[in-house]
Amino acid sequence: MRTKSKYTPWFLVLPALLIPIIFIVIPFFIGVAYSFTNKNVVNPNTAFVGIRNYKLIFSDPSMLWSQLKVTLIYTGSSVLIEMFLGFGIALLLNQKMRGQKFFRSVILIPLMAAPVLTGLMWKLMLSPGGGFAVVNYFLSFLGFKPVLWLSNPRIVLYSLVGIDVYIYTPFVVIILLAGLQALPEEPYQAAAIDNASEWFIFRKLTVPMLKPLILLVLIMKLIFSLKMVDIILVTTRGGPVRLTRTLHVGSYIEAFNRGNTAIALATMTVLFVIIFVVCLVLVNVMQKKPTEV
Repeated sequence: MRTKSKYTPWFLVLPALLIPIIFIVIPFFIGVAYSFTNKNVVNPNTAFVGIRNYKLIFSDPSMLWSQLKVTLIYTGSSVLIEMFLGFGIALLLNQKMRGQKFFRSVILIPLMAAPVLTGLMWKLMLSPGGGFAVVNYFLSFLGFKPVLWLSNPRIVLYSLVGIDVYIYTPFVVIILLAGLQALPEEPYQAAAIDNASEWFIFRKLTVPMLKPLILLVLIMKLIFSLKMVDIILVTTRGGPVRLTRTLHVGSYIEAFNRGNTAIALATMTVLFVIIFVVCLVLVNVMQKKPTEV
């Protein structure tokens, strides 16, 4: 009888280890290395320049700080709305009601199309020129004048936040709804015997037991929003006047429109550090013991 080698488990998991290493880890470190060079599309000769690129992006307000401000506003607004709205919808769909299966199916519709296609759909409905638009057409029945959703500097960023909320709120709903359905029934039965209020049950039972899942969804949504690029590019391309240019969009424009590859990679490295620090803080919060009932 052939004995199983102690190295067999390693050979079985080797493909799963090699794929992320080859296509994610190695390109990441190559990109970080290039961020310390003068690499660009025009100049084929690459030379080491130290932290010059980082000094440049930190000293130019239009290259980092303004983009960081837009990124934080976009991320904070979209994540906050999606978490509260998604949790509320998940609680509602977890109740026994007529048409429950229908509403659970309808909530998935925004996730069925690629974000690029959904962004183009909303661009047509919002009409960047402020002319005929489906949204403005329906608002006219309520007495509202046409709104320049994607060209008005005051509201353009929040219009993009609205598109993000439409696309990714179902993602939050699905995960939290699955968590709600997996919660044990015994604590709720004990609370019912003690005549506990709905607010007490929600605050002392539901939220503490869902805390790890809520933080997991929060981390995933923060990562999605911090690196958002497709919705913004297909709707405003970072305009008007860079008011919707996030760090990710700014890096894309710097690399593919201007050919400054090293500058773009330096910006993306800064963005990676921001995402890493935020996730590290949230993971530390996740590892804390849940509040006792």
